[in-house]
Amino acid sequence: MGIYFESFAENNFMLTIFYGEVIDEDLKAHTLEALQDKYNTPGKVGLAVICKHASASHLSYKTIFSEGKRMQKAEFRKDGKLAIIAKSLVGYGLAKVYGVATELDGMDETRVLHEEDLDQALQWLGVSDFSAEIKHKIDQLEFSDSTEQKFTSKPH
Repeated sequence: MGIYFESFAENNFMLTIFYGEVIDEDLKAHTLEALQDKYNTPGKVGLAVICKHASASHLSYKTIFSEGKRMQKAEFRKDGKLAIIAKSLVGYGLAKVYGVATELDGMDETRVLHEEDLDQALQWLGVSDFSAEIKHKIDQLEFSDSTEQKFTSKPH
């Protein structure tokens, strides 16, 4: 039912978890949050996880693509990396669309991977130290029955 976002400022790392129903307004709000100056340090690494039960039935491809294009302009993208882990085939397809939209010429900075590649993604991003915390948060959101929050932001 939304998007969880957490910034690990001291490690120049951002974690985003898509869970439940995600709508156009959720993705737009997430992009606005991520593009704030307080997160805009070059070389940032990011992990986005699309949970198995995340639903994009009310999320348009146009919004996915346009928000990806907006993220191209972020200063933190310079020398940064993004790994997107999809835990479903639909999520994988949506992540590929987003990945194409965010591509910068000649840069291999975005990888779209399947759920079994989470440890590989964490290692590539250099955030393996957060592995247990990230996996716990994914499990917590993926299996949560809570439907109260649509967008959660937690600066760390």
